[in-house]
Amino acid sequence: MKSSLITVTGLVQGVGFRWSTKRLADQNNITGWVRNDQSGAVIIRAEGADPDMAIFFISHQA
Repeated sequence: MKSSLITVTGLVQGVGFRWSTKRLADQNNITGWVRNDQSGAVIIRAEGADPDMAIFFISHQA
């Protein structure tokens, strides 16, 4: 199992970013959470098997 804590900045609040991250995580067997930060960033806590995490990260960069 692999675990990551990711901070995403830019235009990520109010555009469906958390919803799309949750959907992508569910599709790739990733558990964790995603939340807005007071600074305007989104924080992602993701955990899953190495191959699933790799797909999750690659897919989320698109």
